[in-house]
Amino acid sequence: MSNKHRPDLFVHTVNSLRTGAAEDISQELADTLEAVNSTQKVGTVTLVLKIKPEGDGMYSIKEEIKSTQPQLPRGQSIFWGTPEGNLVTSDPAQGDLELKQVSTQEEPRTPLKQVNG
Repeated sequence: MSNKHRPDLFVHTVNSLRTGAAEDISQELADTLEAVNSTQKVGTVTLVLKIKPEGDGMYSIKEEIKSTQPQLPRGQSIFWGTPEGNLVTSDPAQGDLELKQVSTQEEPRTPLKQVNG
C-alpha cells in the first residue's frame, strides 16, 4: 500500500460515512462537553472505524461511537427495613410526632404604657 494518502483522509472519511454519522458523532461530543462543563470532570468520546475488505478494492466501514460522560455525585437515601421485608423512609421503632398548624397571622399588639420618670 502506498504512503501517499490524502492529508485529510480521516476527515474526508468521517464526513463521507453513512448519512447521519457525522451528526451522531457531533451530538455525542456536544453532550459530553456539556457534562464535562457542568461537573468539571473528565469525559471521553471515542470513534472506532471497523474497516472490512469487500474485494476488488472495496471496503465497508462501520462506525462505533462510545462516550464516557462524567456524572455529578448522587445523594443517598436512608431506609429502614420492616419485619415484613419492606423498606420505609421513617424508623418503624420510633413513634410519630403529632404536629399542629400554627397561625402565621400576627396578633394585634397592645400599646405600651408610658412611664414618666
